[in-house]
Amino acid sequence: MEGWKNVAYDLRTIALLNPRLALMLAKGQPLAPRSYSMALTWDTVAPGVPIQNSLQERMYQDAWVTGFYYTIRAPLANAGSLFKLQVDTARKQNPYVNIDMRVEGPDRFEITNGYMPLENICDTNDVHRDLLNRGWVISRDQNLFVQAVLDRTLSDDEIPYTVWLTMTCLELSGCNLRAIGFQEAVCALRNMGLYPTPGA
Repeated sequence: MEGWKNVAYDLRTIALLNPRLALMLAKGQPLAPRSYSMALTWDTVAPGVPIQNSLQERMYQDAWVTGFYYTIRAPLANAGSLFKLQVDTARKQNPYVNIDMRVEGPDRFEITNGYMPLENICDTNDVHRDLLNRGWVISRDQNLFVQAVLDRTLSDDEIPYTVWLTMTCLELSGCNLRAIGFQEAVCALRNMGLYPTPGA
């Protein structure tokens, strides 16, 4: 029973952020898990050099963003050392990388609202931060752009230094959220008791 309360709470939260998404979820729209990745690679040791990338794959469906996670690769750093695993783990937990994430297309929005430490928005494995109640959707005609800067000077053996970002999502199979009117979605959610009524 407690689980259903959480689902209802999330739907009400999402309804305020993205009524179209909330309506499709309330109607039981099929969801398919997928993930998309991109690499940000530095080949210089100097801090402050911006690196930018975007998703190279075309989105199959409108996708509800559920999380971001990252891994860091510096394959030449401490090569052959008995402590390489420990140093790599410390590097991953303290990346000193700041990122700016945004979605561009017909509906443009900022995810980070400027530069933010990588570990504040992403996690280091696929047990990622819960973003289910943010209501972020990337549609088939949008893309995710990431710009990143290093906040420290790399050592020579850390080059190349690569941050792999992975976005996890739930794709809404056979659904076109853009075809649903905003007011239409709000009215339908109010009728379901999932959207606050004026003056309530």
